Amino acid sequence: MNFVRNLFADTAQEEERTLTSSNDDEITDGALDTLECVVRTMGSESFPLEDEADSSDFAGQCDEFARHIENGAAVPSADISQSSDGAREWGQVRRFFIDRRQNEKEFVTSRVQNYRTCVEDLVSGLRDIGQRDLDTEQSVKQSLDVIDRAVGKGALPEIRVALQKSIESVGKTFTEQKRSYENQIRALNDRMSNLRNDLVVVREEMKRDTLTEVFNRGAFDAAITRSVNSYFILKQPITLVMLDIDNFKLINDKWGHSSGDDVLRSVGECLERSFIRKSDIVARYGGDEFAIILNDTTAAQSRSLIERFFDQMKSVPVPYADKCTTVTCSAGYTEIADADSVESLVVRADKALYQAKAAGRDCAEYLPAIAK
Repeated sequence: MNFVRNLFADTAQEEERTLTSSNDDEITDGALDTLECVVRTMGSESFPLEDEADSSDFAGQCDEFARHIENGAAVPSADISQSSDGAREWGQVRRFFIDRRQNEKEFVTSRVQNYRTCVEDLVSGLRDIGQRDLDTEQSVKQSLDVIDRAVGKGALPEIRVALQKSIESVGKTFTEQKRSYENQIRALNDRMSNLRNDLVVVREEMKRDTLTEVFNRGAFDAAITRSVNSYFILKQPITLVMLDIDNFKLINDKWGHSSGDDVLRSVGECLERSFIRKSDIVARYGGDEFAIILNDTTAAQSRSLIERFFDQMKSVPVPYADKCTTVTCSAGYTEIADADSVESLVVRADKALYQAKAAGRDCAEYLPAIAK
């Protein structure tokens, strides 16, 4: 009987050890899977830092560390060799994660402070402008009072002296005001330098159109708003190009929607090869219509870029069609003006596009803002 009791006791203890070991393994596997997921997510959802040439480099590094967490794989970017026994370099994994979070915190804190400073400078500048305008008005009024008193006395020499002094006083006042405005704009431009670079960073984070892989309509709406807002501070030119594919419906109807999709992809690729600067935004506006935002670019400079695109379009084939069938596009473009809003800029570029269609298609038309 004691033998049977001991046998059951030993069996129960063994089962408990097995169950405990199984639970421990499950907890360990779950912890490793969770940590691996955290590191991969950090790579795909991280803040882009200033000193990173390409955010994909950091994502790749996170993938390396995730594989190392999973099975001890090598991490070439951190000089960690392949483990022969599955051991992990946990110290370096912790250091990698901590360093990144600290760098991101510094980056975000710095950017938030820059934005706050810009807003404070803008508010302060507007307040100073209001006060300066009052001071200017008072100075001009005093000068006019001097002239009025001299005229009241009727003495020509005194009137002449009063006029000369008043002109000098008013001229000095406006010169100082102009100098002050220029200094304020220069200071604000300096503060905006980092924020302008942020536009390029944000460009890389915007959403892509799944078919053409250029930016989608939502990304365009956000980008054109930022560009217009930036113009009113920096006064650097912006050209907006609206473009669509000529007779695209005919392509779909005659050779099928697969052919039309291939043409859309080819046009998107051609646009990105033609407008290659990081500040250029190429987006699918809707259907077969595309929009291109050319920051720091005048309409005159844009013309040669559009013509380069038209030249590249000559080699775009229509799938399933005969070889002599080619794709052409029509484009309308306009340069931003001081009175423009996002809506007025888009409407004017769209009107220019319709002018290009009316002119026979396969061409670009420019429509300037109407001077007021």
